[in-house]
Amino acid sequence: VQRYGGLCAFPEGTYDNKYYLIAKAKPSPLTARFDEAYFNALFDEGAEKLSVKAFLATEQRIPGLGNGVLQDILFNARINPRTKLQALSDADKRALFASIKYTLAEMAEKGGRDTEKDLFGNSGEYETLMSNKTLEKPCPRCGGAVVRQAYLGGNVYFCPNCQPVKG
Repeated sequence: VQRYGGLCAFPEGTYDNKYYLIAKAKPSPLTARFDEAYFNALFDEGAEKLSVKAFLATEQRIPGLGNGVLQDILFNARINPRTKLQALSDADKRALFASIKYTLAEMAEKGGRDTEKDLFGNSGEYETLMSNKTLEKPCPRCGGAVVRQAYLGGNVYFCPNCQPVKG
């Protein structure tokens, strides 16, 4: 297990880890229960001053969504990780929802990202668009330079041309 992963075995109902319990109580973004109405309700939690990265990758608002998968989700939605939620338009929120559903489904279908390995040491077949692995390559959309910046305890990868900061 690398970084923030973990494997636990316990009798059902006996594991009281806060993050586990929160994740179990919320719908997976890979299910139909995670719909646009549910997603829009997350914005009502008083988080409007947060950046998009902080909103998506902290507090288990969306179970399983962390910094690693966030990069491609935001690239596909054309949203900069530093953009504040209050600066997002309704169209931006729709694009973000669609990107979460599409990007995570594609990652799952392909056995995970090519930057990670499964329990048997096999790399995933989802080719990341924005990661340390692609940092030296041009932006797949516009051909511009991809940027890496330290932000909120991790690195963010983005194209300043395709993902300008709003607000």
